[in-house]
Amino acid sequence: MSTIVCAISGNAPDEPVFSPKTGHVYEKRVIEKQIDGSGMCPVTKEVLSKDDLIAMKANKAVKPRPGTATSIPGMLTMLQSEWDALMSETYELKTNLDTTRKQLSHALYQHDAACRVIARLLRERDAKGAQVVQLQEQLANSMPASAPAGPEGETGMTPAIIGRMEECAKELSKKRKQRNFPDLNPVDDVKRFACVGSHSIHQSTAPGILCVDVHKTDSNRVVTGGVDSQVILFDAQKEKMAQKLSGHSKKVTAVQFHVDKNVIVSASEDTTAKIWACSSASNWSSPYSCAHTITKHQAEITDVSIHPVGDYLLTSSRDKSFSIHDLMVGRCIKHMEVDTEFTCMHFHPDGLIMAGGNEDKKVVVYDVKEQTTVATLEGHEGSVETISFSGNGYYLASGSRDGVVKLWDLRKPLNIQTLKVDGPVHSVQFDATGHYLAVASAGLQVYNFATKSSLTETLSLKDHTAEVMGVCWGQHAKTMASVSMDRTLKLYKTK
Repeated sequence: MSTIVCAISGNAPDEPVFSPKTGHVYEKRVIEKQIDGSGMCPVTKEVLSKDDLIAMKANKAVKPRPGTATSIPGMLTMLQSEWDALMSETYELKTNLDTTRKQLSHALYQHDAACRVIARLLRERDAKGAQVVQLQEQLANSMPASAPAGPEGETGMTPAIIGRMEECAKELSKKRKQRNFPDLNPVDDVKRFACVGSHSIHQSTAPGILCVDVHKTDSNRVVTGGVDSQVILFDAQKEKMAQKLSGHSKKVTAVQFHVDKNVIVSASEDTTAKIWACSSASNWSSPYSCAHTITKHQAEITDVSIHPVGDYLLTSSRDKSFSIHDLMVGRCIKHMEVDTEFTCMHFHPDGLIMAGGNEDKKVVVYDVKEQTTVATLEGHEGSVETISFSGNGYYLASGSRDGVVKLWDLRKPLNIQTLKVDGPVHSVQFDATGHYLAVASAGLQVYNFATKSSLTETLSLKDHTAEVMGVCWGQHAKTMASVSMDRTLKLYKTK
């Protein structure tokens, strides 16, 4: 007995229909779907409509057996195939279930962690808000509205302070566009730099000089800070020590001259920064005394930077904080706690942003007015030990403990060049024009801008017998000073 099968599926139809036009038998639902979709028979490709279909009568009581079910071996094979398919499907379902469980567990873990972070941030926000309110009440109750805050009270970045900084930035920005440097030392002369003086000015019982600064308008003024906790003011013209400033109890980590006043700022591992004032306004080599001691930090102060306005001082510390102070009265204006230790920090030449290198191998750029992060420069493989802004404010150089110096374009911001030197980088220093970059590491290297965005090595100096800890340019890049763990201050100029 022959079996009617569908011309499309090849199976016995439940509702067979016949088309005299094509001469084929179809499953009704299958051919109607084809007609609705294409309007033709998929077998003969002839145009076909539902009116061309004629229903056929078929015995629906018993469906014909498939060929594999006509014998016992065939039935066993069919059952085995169905069993294998069932086991395969069961395994796949179990695998999908396990994957779904893992995804659900991970999502629940992330949700729980996010809830905890949000709760912690809310608690910190509420605590800070309560502190602000409490401080405002204390200030309102303890002094008149027109009176300045006490030495220990933070005034915050007031509109008057921000206004002065913005006005200064506008003036400096205009001057920068008009700047030319007719007195800048040419590259050929810098290539002929040689050591013209070596001076052991710190104590031999605690050898090593850690930092140096040269006055921006008078290259004869040099100040150093040493392991012996002394700050030494040196007269390069007379080649002798002008003053010894004693007051720190541990290593001096940073020193800086004030541009306009006979004032020196120093920082130390004893958790303090000191502001030294000269007794004479006309003679910078006269005796100095400590005018103010900054005690805001709880750990080593790693760096200091004087704002271009001249009245504000930035300090960074290993207690995971940095502060802005009123240089004239020694009062803290703003103290910011962060989640990492800053090894160095400086104001931008315009004074509206500041950048700091940290132990997390990053350089973080902050907005001075809001103390918010505006950029994070990543790429170092070691702790960032030193940074320096170029004079035009466009570039920043950073040096890390793994002997890498990176040049960053702050307008983008991105890393545009990477330099490798011998040993950890202790200091990088642009000259005032931003044309030269000095790098202190195992030796002393000098680079210059061969193009607008590319540095090339100018010369390498190997006069020190130990690691070079600090370097600084003199006016117009005509001189340079470096200090080392060999306890010497070395002076360089063209021979």
